[in-house]
Amino acid sequence: MSTEYVERTETTTTSDGSGISFQSGFLRSLPGYLKIAEMVLDLIAFICASVDWWVPLGQGWAQFVFISALITTLIFFIFHLFNVFSKLPGPWIFIEFVYYVVYCVLIFIAVIVCLARGAQYSHGGIIAATVFGMAALAVYIIDTWFMFRNWQSSRHAGTSGSGTSGTTTTTTTHTTYETRTQY
Repeated sequence: MSTEYVERTETTTTSDGSGISFQSGFLRSLPGYLKIAEMVLDLIAFICASVDWWVPLGQGWAQFVFISALITTLIFFIFHLFNVFSKLPGPWIFIEFVYYVVYCVLIFIAVIVCLARGAQYSHGGIIAATVFGMAALAVYIIDTWFMFRNWQSSRHAGTSGSGTSGTTTTTTTHTTYETRTQY
C-alpha cells in the first residue's frame, strides 16, 4: 500500500527591482523642473502675501493656500526624487493628479482674492502676490495637464500607477512513501 503526499506552495512577491533610491534623472526631467518652479513660485507668493498687513481682507487665505501648496509639492517632489511611490500601494499617478486639481482651484481662488484686494488697496505686496500666484497657477495647470496625460496612458496600459509589478512563483512537491500495516 502506498500513499502519495502533495504539497503546493504559492508565493506572490511585488517589486520593480529598483527600491527606494536617489533618482538624479528626475532633477533633469520636465516634471522635476515643473515641481521646482512650483515650489519657488509658491514660496515667493507666500512671502509677498505676508509683507503687507491685510489680514481681514484675505491675507490668511492666500498665505494658507500658498504655503500648503508648497508643502504638498515638496512632499511629492521628495517622493519622486527618492522613488518612494514604487514602494507604496495605490494608484499614485491618480492621487497626485487629484491633489494638483484641488490646488489649481485653491490657487485660482487665492489669486482672485489677491487681485480684488490689490485693485482695491494698491499695496505692493498684494499685487506681487497676485503676479506670482498667477505664475504659480500657470505652472500648476501645465503640470496637472502632464499628470492627466500620464494617468490616462497608465490606465490604458493596464497598470495601477504605483510603479510595481507582481510576480507569482508556484512550487509543487510530490512525495511518495509506502505505509505498512503493523500487527
